Amino acid sequence: MKKFFLMLILFNANVAFGKNFVIYSFGELKVVFHQVNGEWVNKSCRDENCLALKMARLFKDAPLAPSDLMGGKNPRAIKCKLVMKGKVIIGLDKNRNQQSFCKFSDDSFLK
Repeated sequence: MKKFFLMLILFNANVAFGKNFVIYSFGELKVVFHQVNGEWVNKSCRDENCLALKMARLFKDAPLAPSDLMGGKNPRAIKCKLVMKGKVIIGLDKNRNQQSFCKFSDDSFLK
């Protein structure tokens, strides 16, 4: 059943978005991402009404203080938490590579 569900997601994502999509796992949750206006967001985030796209647009060039980046911190993760007020979460791709994401209160994601 799990394989069928994943295949259904892949088929729907492929039809809707062509081949420009990627799936990440957050524990048991699988999320399909595609590009909108140059930003990777989850598939349900199709217009400017989702927080992920709003925040990406508003804070694209927001500067960070050098002290925020000390110790080799990920600038996008710092921007997510401090500037965009999102939650940094880690997802895994199909090869189990880690990627950080910004999750917002409306359940939209920004890669």
